[in-house]
Amino acid sequence: MPRPQTQSKVLTVHGTASLKYLKSLSLVALLAASGICHASTITFNLVDVNTQDGPLTGTVSIDTATKLVTSADITFNYAAVGNPVFTTIDSASTHTGLSQDFISGPSNSLLNSGGRLALYFDTANLSFGSLDLCLRGGSCTGPGSYVQVYNSVPGADRGPIYITSGELAPETSSPLDAVATPEPPSLILLGTGILFSAALLARFSGRRTEAEEPPTA
Repeated sequence: MPRPQTQSKVLTVHGTASLKYLKSLSLVALLAASGICHASTITFNLVDVNTQDGPLTGTVSIDTATKLVTSADITFNYAAVGNPVFTTIDSASTHTGLSQDFISGPSNSLLNSGGRLALYFDTANLSFGSLDLCLRGGSCTGPGSYVQVYNSVPGADRGPIYITSGELAPETSSPLDAVATPEPPSLILLGTGILFSAALLARFSGRRTEAEEPPTA
């Protein structure tokens, strides 16, 4: 009976093709998952960050994809100027492996009318450990990280007050502990993979049904 053999060959061909498409789909899914896992924001603590007038304490959050500071909460512990707090990201950029971020703070005391903090740091170790702050006269190019306080006692601006030591240390023990944030291209790729999968299932389900139908007289 030749007809059943023909049906068996059709099913085998379809099964092989289906396997190839499913392998391609698996690759798409892996690429999408890879894009999601590697996009994250890490929070860093200011550790031993000092100036001649007092230390700076607090945190900054850095996007590992753009290498830019996305948020900050930093206090300049200098009572004579009212311990200003810096929270507003004025600008953030990267150049030749260095992050250059300017963070301002509103007036939180009668002793100042706000201020500005300039943070320069090396991004080479961003996903793996602590980050070195660029200091004046150090190995980094540029003026070095500093603090500026406006209209402080006795009425004149105070600064730049250069940072003399310190680093940014991650709160998480490893980049795998950071919260994953999907990137838009990854979401698009993942959505495309899901639609592709649905189309394949519908296509091969229909072909298999046709192949299994008994021949008409």
